[in-house]
Amino acid sequence: MAQPAPDGPLTELDLTNSHLPSLEEVDLPQSLTSLDLTANRLRSLEPCLLALRGLRRLSLRQNLASDVAEVEALSCAPALESLDLRDNQLKALPCLAAFTALRYLEVSYNEVRSLAPLSALGGSQLTELYAACNKITAIESLGALSQLQVLELGGNRVRVLEGLASLALLQELWLGRNRIAEINDGLAALHSLKRLSLQSNRLTSMAGLQHCTALEELYLSHNGIEQLEGLESLANLKILDVSNNRILRLEGLDSLQLTDLWANDNQIESLDEVEAALRSQRGSMSCVYLRGNPCAAGTDYRLRMKFALPRLEQLDDSPVA
Repeated sequence: MAQPAPDGPLTELDLTNSHLPSLEEVDLPQSLTSLDLTANRLRSLEPCLLALRGLRRLSLRQNLASDVAEVEALSCAPALESLDLRDNQLKALPCLAAFTALRYLEVSYNEVRSLAPLSALGGSQLTELYAACNKITAIESLGALSQLQVLELGGNRVRVLEGLASLALLQELWLGRNRIAEINDGLAALHSLKRLSLQSNRLTSMAGLQHCTALEELYLSHNGIEQLEGLESLANLKILDVSNNRILRLEGLDSLQLTDLWANDNQIESLDEVEAALRSQRGSMSCVYLRGNPCAAGTDYRLRMKFALPRLEQLDDSPVA
């Protein structure tokens, strides 16, 4: 939908779901600062688009673009703050050296294999980078992205947790559905990190999390973790998801004040031990998932959990009355 400024030229244009195979018959005035071309059939960034100089926000999500050279040729590069290329046919990242104002970059659901072109960003102000569901094998070339706050690399082929040392301001790191086998010191510099997802990897240990003292949400489901560890220093943690692992007992929670614990589908045997482990959470915990463990099989399970956690609102799939 076109949105002209009051008594002025057109600055925003939304052409979402317009089924456009081309822009030949579309009027794109030079006054545009925001252009949304989501869900069309564009294969090329045509001259009328390349010529726009004042764009600050451009979305080409869900199109058929494949030529990175066309992205690099955008005349708006020095002004562009937000670029959305999600769900196209890109096999590589464009060189973004000219995009000096860029703060938001979305390139998920393409066929990108390397983050190396990001090194051309230099002293970039980029704060959000989304590159999920590509074919990326390594976390690399992020050294200059010191302002980055959100990094999404889920659904790739990353094996080693590395290349993050310069991201001291990072607050969210999403690495689910990769091939990471250990944490080690890969997160040691991330003292501002609040949300971390390593779901569906190949972890057998939680060792290495102790450096992330600002963590509020931790997602580790669908791994091979056998015990809870390294939680003592995570005093800000509120949500812990360790479901679908091989955990035998709940432990190491005494220093935490969790609101949500997802520990379903593990191998936790004793409900007595669960009650003891959660005693420190009586004043905070409102949501617990333990189904799929032997400890949740007894007929008194639900009643005992309600008594153990007086603030409980959700137990497994059912609200607590």
